[in-house]
Amino acid sequence: MAEINKKALALILLIFIAAIFAGGTFMYGVLLMVFFLVIISYFSGRSIYNNLVNLTWEISSKAVRGDRVSLKTDFYNAGIIPIPYLKVIASLPKRLAGEEQKQRVYSIMPEMITTMSRDFECKHRGVYKIGVIETVFEDTFGIFKWKKVFYDDRYLVVYPRVHLLKHIDIPLRQQFGTSAVKYAAYEDCTGTKDIRKYILGDSFKKIHWKVTAHRGDFYVKNVEFNASADLNVFLDLYDYGFDEEFAYDLEEKGAECAASVIRYALANSMSVNFIAKGEESVNLTAKRADRFSMFLDAISKLSSKGDIPISDLVRKEARKLDWETTAVVITPCIEKCAPVFLSLKASGIELVIIYLCRDKGNRAKDVETMKNSGINVFVIGLEDDIKQALGGHYEQ
Repeated sequence: MAEINKKALALILLIFIAAIFAGGTFMYGVLLMVFFLVIISYFSGRSIYNNLVNLTWEISSKAVRGDRVSLKTDFYNAGIIPIPYLKVIASLPKRLAGEEQKQRVYSIMPEMITTMSRDFECKHRGVYKIGVIETVFEDTFGIFKWKKVFYDDRYLVVYPRVHLLKHIDIPLRQQFGTSAVKYAAYEDCTGTKDIRKYILGDSFKKIHWKVTAHRGDFYVKNVEFNASADLNVFLDLYDYGFDEEFAYDLEEKGAECAASVIRYALANSMSVNFIAKGEESVNLTAKRADRFSMFLDAISKLSSKGDIPISDLVRKEARKLDWETTAVVITPCIEKCAPVFLSLKASGIELVIIYLCRDKGNRAKDVETMKNSGINVFVIGLEDDIKQALGGHYEQ
């Protein structure tokens, strides 16, 4: 709590030794004066410590990566002793602000308020405790140094940036919400949903002969579907041992891809399964668009600290999936995963790989192998536009 200045301590010891060996009224007087100064300094610092108050906080509780956030907090000197030197350090993680925190120095007169202001850009998504501020100050004579930490249960939730996709270049075999399909493997011809006029290209098996005979025009049946329509999104959170900054950038890109794909799916009435394994396992399912915030909250808390390779995770979860379901796998590593992905493709699962890479010109050879096997692979660099990469060219 209180720490004595080393230079002041050395001077006090020197005067004490000189008084003992030299003696005399003058030296003892100097020693007595120094003794009183030490006492006054200690109790004045103690008074400042007890009367320094952190009054108010002003900061948003939620933000999106890339937003600029302003942090403001007030310090009040409730005592009668001025604070000549107050060093304030806002404990903002480097992952959040992108740089080491700089110290701010203030002086506060008795019964005065000073405001600490800090503006920063949110560099990475996550949940951050920001209500911790460390202050360091000295007494008037600079003999003692005091440290006081203010704790406040304030958190800042930084969400990944969500790209508003209007189209995703993903092949669909099941009937996904309002999205059309090329295959009819899940149609149940025994159940009729509604009736419409015949359109060139409709199957004759769907013609409703009784209505056709009654009205004189061809009418066909829109049939029911007998399988669930799930888009399965896998986010790779395995710890590959990348350097810290690159790992952070990969996390951000992967989180943005996952959030954007999920939002697109929910907006088009698709049922979404989101699976990830970081420090904890995440397995969320929803269909309504108003549940998107649930996915955002989960993605914001994830980090690449997983101990299960994405190939093992997808292979394990694939046992629970319906035949010819669609799975989107977001990963920065496909070299060791290619055999597993090819095997799942052969088993009937429609796989889509979103490959995150640092250098698109030096991408893995397995990308072409998987493309030649019918697996859709999107190669996205850290600086690429996700909307454009996943099918934005269809919107032009």
